[in-house]
Amino acid sequence: MTAETDLGRPAVAAYAARARITEAQFLSQMGTPVTAAVAGEAFVHLATTDPASLAAAYLLTGDGLQPLA
Repeated sequence: MTAETDLGRPAVAAYAARARITEAQFLSQMGTPVTAAVAGEAFVHLATTDPASLAAAYLLTGDGLQPLA
């Protein structure tokens, strides 16, 4: 979730209000946000890697693509 999109802004505001914390405090709990560059790099990696060497599932975070065990 990110406050950088039209979809994310009201969600961040609502979750922060519900938790009675600021939006900045709410976002800081979520770690490094996923940027377009990080998401694009992950997509290219998945699209160009031999499927036999890919993990069955991944988690995309602001730190990049993380294979799930």
